[in-house]
Amino acid sequence: MPTAIVTGSGRGIGKESAIMLAKKGMNVAVCSRTQSEIDAVADEIRNLHAGVLGMRCDVGIASDADKFVKNTVEQFGEVNVLVNNAGVVILKQLADTTEQEWDETINSNLKGAFLCSRAVLPYMLQRNSGVIVNVSSGAGKSGFENLSAYCASKFGMMGLTESLAWEVASSRIRVMAICPGDVDTVMQDIDPAYHKANKEKMLKPEQVAAKIVEMIFDSKYRNGQSVDI
Repeated sequence: MPTAIVTGSGRGIGKESAIMLAKKGMNVAVCSRTQSEIDAVADEIRNLHAGVLGMRCDVGIASDADKFVKNTVEQFGEVNVLVNNAGVVILKQLADTTEQEWDETINSNLKGAFLCSRAVLPYMLQRNSGVIVNVSSGAGKSGFENLSAYCASKFGMMGLTESLAWEVASSRIRVMAICPGDVDTVMQDIDPAYHKANKEKMLKPEQVAAKIVEMIFDSKYRNGQSVDI
């Protein structure tokens, strides 16, 4: 049975993606920095079928990412899909952004995608197949005020996607990015007034998750492609 890893899957897009992949019959490995969240998601997936691994993991720490992937392979034997979804956002002007806030944003959003991709690639290269979907953003293509750290991380994810796609092009591995607009998740708590005014126009997490799953299973989505939604 094929296996998918979904990072940042304690809630929102990651959670919905993991559940949809489980419904497709895949083993699913889910992770979050919050133990209670990931326990709840793992239990929900376990009710669909037995193939689930839930771990607390900070994907921005190499030892955590490596252990998560290693445990996944030990339990399920392979990794066929990686969804790099883990991420954080801060709403601040660059001049007011602390080094710690900058590092946390880059580590979670961009470094985490690098570390998890690096950890799964040996297994995908060995099988000469695999799919990696990086969850970027519309803010990975256009800069927005007060989101400099977030935009920098998501622009970086676009470069990571395109570069890695070239590197694995001969190995039947597809590396793609999805760039959602505003999504109605807890990330919107950074600006409650904006969220309240625009909530009805925002994408729902399950809409983005459905597109991610479509990208994974439909070969019309090609290596190196970015998909706007």
